[in-house]
Amino acid sequence: MLKLINGKYHKVYTGFVLINLKEARTGRKVVETEVKIKHLTESEIEWYLNSSEPFDKAGAYAIQGIGSFLVEKISGSYTNVVGLPLAEVVEAFKKYNAYSIF
Repeated sequence: MLKLINGKYHKVYTGFVLINLKEARTGRKVVETEVKIKHLTESEIEWYLNSSEPFDKAGAYAIQGIGSFLVEKISGSYTNVVGLPLAEVVEAFKKYNAYSIF
């Protein structure tokens, strides 16, 4: 996976649905983030693999961890790459009255 994205842009997508049963309303959204991985040498890839960090990650890197050194540029939601686009989810909660504290 790291060799496939090495030196390239890739997109991370997260979709979510909120349901307000009381008002019978739903909201759904897909968040897209574009990430550019720097050109990695074989030794950098090997070093990162030896850290064991990438093995339970969907994209084979953890932007919030050691793998942050791989990322050259990001366009969009950082938290989307981590796992859940928090700003977009909170806005959806507010828009659809799906959470009472807002």
